[in-house]
Amino acid sequence: MNLKNIQDDASALILQQGGVPLSMHGHKSMKYPKLIPIMKFNLERLYLESYGQVLFMHTSTKVGMELLTIVCMPYEGKNIPFLLVDAMQIKKKKTVFIEYYDCTMSKEKHPELEKVYERYKDLPEYAEKPAWYIKERTPYSLIKGSESDMTDMIMDSLSAYFRAVAATDQENKEENRTGLLHFRNRMITEGNPASQTLNKVLGKEQAVTFFQQYVMPLEKGV
Repeated sequence: MNLKNIQDDASALILQQGGVPLSMHGHKSMKYPKLIPIMKFNLERLYLESYGQVLFMHTSTKVGMELLTIVCMPYEGKNIPFLLVDAMQIKKKKTVFIEYYDCTMSKEKHPELEKVYERYKDLPEYAEKPAWYIKERTPYSLIKGSESDMTDMIMDSLSAYFRAVAATDQENKEENRTGLLHFRNRMITEGNPASQTLNKVLGKEQAVTFFQQYVMPLEKGV
C-alpha cells in the first residue's frame, strides 16, 4: 500500500465534493522526540459543508513503520456515523481498521457501508487487544490484517461513506452533536491509540486541547 497516495486520493475525493482546506495553525508538521526524532507527523484537514471535518495524519518512523490515520468528524449533525480509518504497514505486514461509531440518535441504516463490509469481510481478521471502544463499533466495521494490498478496501469504504453523507438528512442535529461530544470525551478520558501518541508528542494537557480543536472538533473554528 502507498499510504501517501491513499491520502492524496482521499483528499481529492473530499475536495471534489466541495471540501475546503483548514489551517493547522503551525501543527502541519510535528516530530517526536524533538531533538532526534524517531517519529514524524504530517497533518492536513478539510471542511465539508453540512458535514464537518476530515483530518489526515501521516506518520513515518525510523524503524520503517508507516501509518495513515483519517478522522471523519460529522459535527454538523448529520445522521451518519463517526468514521476512523487507520492503515499501518511495516515490511510486508499491513493492518487496516475501518471503524464506524454511530453516535446519532436515529441509528439510521446505511446499506452502502454494509455492502462494502460484505465485499471485504472474508479478509483475515486482525487480533486486537481488549479495549473499551471495540464494543462501540457498528457491525459493518472492518478490522483486517494481511500481507495483501488493502488500498481498494480503504478507498471503497471512504467513497461509500461520503455517498452516504450526501444522501443522509440532517435531523436531530443537536442530539447528534451531543452524542459526538460524549464519544469524544470517552476517547480522551478512557484513551485510544491516537490520544496516547499525542500525549507523548505534546504532553497530556496540550494533547487534550489539540484533540478537541483539530482531531475531533465540534465546530469549524478558524
